[in-house]
Amino acid sequence: MRQVAYGVDPRHVADLALITTELLANAHRHAEGPWRVRVFRVEGAVRVEVQDRSPSLLPVLGRADRPDSGSGLLLVNRLSAHWGVSLAARHKVVWAEVPA
Repeated sequence: MRQVAYGVDPRHVADLALITTELLANAHRHAEGPWRVRVFRVEGAVRVEVQDRSPSLLPVLGRADRPDSGSGLLLVNRLSAHWGVSLAARHKVVWAEVPA
């Protein structure tokens, strides 16, 4: 990740590390493996993608007033410039971007 994030504001690098951890933990907790993590640059941003084999289990943002509902995607939503889900027949990719 260090090479991909070279020259990125250190605060965004820390955000990227936390986002990666939360997306992977969420996939591990709620979706079937194997899981695949990719970190790469896109136009004006660094993107992290976590792929799993559970396309029918869509991510749930959670609720800030209910800590038992999980806060991982709330963090992703707050720290990323953009995030979303890409679906395919046999897998899904949950992704997030921070400014480069």
